Amino acid sequence: MSRITYYGILVLCLLLSGCAMNWQAGWNTVRPASSSADVQPLLKQASEAFATAGDAAAVDAGLAAFERVLDADPSHYRTLVDAAALLILRGTAYTDNSSLKSDYFFRAMRYAELAMYTNREFRARVDAGSVPWEAVDTLGAAEAEAMIFWVTALQYEFKEGMSLPSKIVNIAWLQRALVFLDRIETVAPEFGGGAVELGKVICYLALPGSYGGSKQKGDEYMQKAIIKGDGWLLPRWARGKYYYPLQGDVENSRLDLAWVASQPIEKYKDAYPWRIHFRDNAREILGK
Repeated sequence: MSRITYYGILVLCLLLSGCAMNWQAGWNTVRPASSSADVQPLLKQASEAFATAGDAAAVDAGLAAFERVLDADPSHYRTLVDAAALLILRGTAYTDNSSLKSDYFFRAMRYAELAMYTNREFRARVDAGSVPWEAVDTLGAAEAEAMIFWVTALQYEFKEGMSLPSKIVNIAWLQRALVFLDRIETVAPEFGGGAVELGKVICYLALPGSYGGSKQKGDEYMQKAIIKGDGWLLPRWARGKYYYPLQGDVENSRLDLAWVASQPIEKYKDAYPWRIHFRDNAREILGK
């Protein structure tokens, strides 16, 4: 190997190492809830804001409402998972800058982890030195939302936040996502309206074979997501936006998106802010 080639490879390795995601515990930042705080009025405001978050300004208002709850009770599980969901939506639907997208997605992952930390056994394992994906066997159905939003935020970071070198360096994180998805399937097999199965589609199709990737499994889980997602917009929207284009199937992609774009959203079970996004995004892609 020539000296020039050697130094070129060394520089490339150094550059790639700077793209690596590093996990850091955030548990020590959580203070106890204020004994004098009455969070019920704040929770009501936050719930109402979440239920009407149909554009960027409304999503920001919802996030601000959730932050007020967390100021009073930093370990409020429902607020942590709902805030994680809105942060993901803010990043993907209402943010163009990739760096800002990453900020939203990483905050969502942190909130999801803090929600997991409300499980005492999980907290004990992590405090003893385990990382979340090593302590996943302590989590149950009660933490299914925390797990799915952790995975969803990570996958959006791969899709919309990371550069190609970052994706290469951090590919093992998608294996960690599969660990969480496997756990949800075990403890809450009926959960998610196709979201868990869709998460597996993304992992299996994105991972190389040497990392556990499998087109066959990805295709199988796409079918499972559609079946499981009866009554939900997410699977058909995701199949039209991501899955069929990956297969080069433009016609079926447009058919799925046209179906989503034409649906009366009040009929579906997805959270209201996401129903709005799925419909509007489908219309935007179709040029309607």
